[in-house]
Amino acid sequence: MNRRSILVLVIALVFLATVTLGAFADTAIEKFLKGTLKKNPPYNVGLSNGLITHSWRTQMVNDLEKEFQLYKGQGLVNRLIVQHAGFEVELQISQIRNLINSKVDLILVNPNSQSALNPVLEEANAKGILVIVFDQRITSPDALMVYPNNYDWMAVQTEYVIKRMNGTGSLYYLSGYDGSPANTDRDVAFADTVKKYPNIKVLGKANGNWDPTTSQQVMANVLAAVPKLDGLVTQDGESLGAIRAFEAAGRQLPVMNGEGRLPYLEYWLKNKGAGFKAMAVENGPGYTINLALGIGVRLLQGKQLKPGAFKPDAQMHVTTNTIMAVPLNRYITDDNVQQIYDDHMADRGITEYIDNWWPQDQINALFK
Repeated sequence: MNRRSILVLVIALVFLATVTLGAFADTAIEKFLKGTLKKNPPYNVGLSNGLITHSWRTQMVNDLEKEFQLYKGQGLVNRLIVQHAGFEVELQISQIRNLINSKVDLILVNPNSQSALNPVLEEANAKGILVIVFDQRITSPDALMVYPNNYDWMAVQTEYVIKRMNGTGSLYYLSGYDGSPANTDRDVAFADTVKKYPNIKVLGKANGNWDPTTSQQVMANVLAAVPKLDGLVTQDGESLGAIRAFEAAGRQLPVMNGEGRLPYLEYWLKNKGAGFKAMAVENGPGYTINLALGIGVRLLQGKQLKPGAFKPDAQMHVTTNTIMAVPLNRYITDDNVQQIYDDHMADRGITEYIDNWWPQDQINALFK
């Protein structure tokens, strides 16, 4: 073999070795999970949020800022950069890239899309930045995910309405913000649940955008076109708006689920004695964002999660091992609505959504 052939062979072997080692090298996410990649505090944190058009998201940011101050007092964090992209996916991508260039250590993302953010999250991962997607799920393997089970959240409430209808009659669905990852999961849950009841006729679906004013107007338009309605399934921020539309039209309220908002609970308690019934799933704005922050700060310190803390979400066919689908918050029922209202007023005061988040000892218990 001549010298040229030997040189070519050596180059080929070096290339093959580089590719092979790269294929088996841990990603930043895997290093953080193994505790082999850690950084010295204080940490800079970026929040990439999508829409900010309703009070749930506003309260979510306020909750994060409160929890951030706790870690800042411990010397663990320094700066919090908050960016809102509205409904624009491309703007959210650009803002995440800006956070990467700002050299933050942790990026928290409430995503506008299940897949469109994947390339920019890969960029963050390649830079050794820890990314945690919260509240809604995505398809990227380059981010941890901490989200509630939106499928169960919607299925439970749909089941409640249909069972109170005795499994028969006309039903309408007031969905959330079209295209949002959480809303997509909830739409699937609604459809799957209805399939179990052949005597339920779904008259239609409209989007209330998780907003009381929008949902009231949308429901007014529905009532003008639908003379008879036995049941109504709504999402957060829409239940009381829908009730106001029925009242304005002089129509009897159908069987419907509720929402974990303070104004709705006040309506519920005021009318409970007159036979008003409901149920809701508490959906605290601080529930997943502050858990994501707490997990992120600890992983940056090199702490390791206990086995099983993050696991696949088989129900939603997500097989990556970087998921923590947190349990549902409390169910609010006719039996406990007064207690939940009283607890909220004592703990949180006038914040609009019934709220809670994981205490520090509960987050610590996730780690070795």
